[in-house]
Amino acid sequence: MAVRIRNLAVAGPLYVRLTSGRSVRLSPGGATEELEDVEIAGNAKIDRLRESGLIDVEQIPEDRPAAEQAEDQQHEPEEQADEKPAPRRTARGQK
Repeated sequence: MAVRIRNLAVAGPLYVRLTSGRSVRLSPGGATEELEDVEIAGNAKIDRLRESGLIDVEQIPEDRPAAEQAEDQQHEPEEQADEKPAPRRTARGQK
């Protein structure tokens, strides 16, 4: 099952060390991408942060409706290499 960690703090970033040893930085109100539940299993730091009310761990069922999965994908930045940048306008030579 997948999980998502959300920072409930209103000020300052929060660094969370996962069970694998990797760390994630969460801005105030920010959340991680979907993580495997083993990343939080047996993690005392995450348990303390949850108990103190600084983070929330959301369980994400794997059999989510397709509409929700599509919504998650919309939040990912898309690169469009085919678009040309808009021409720059300068004040030189304009009357």
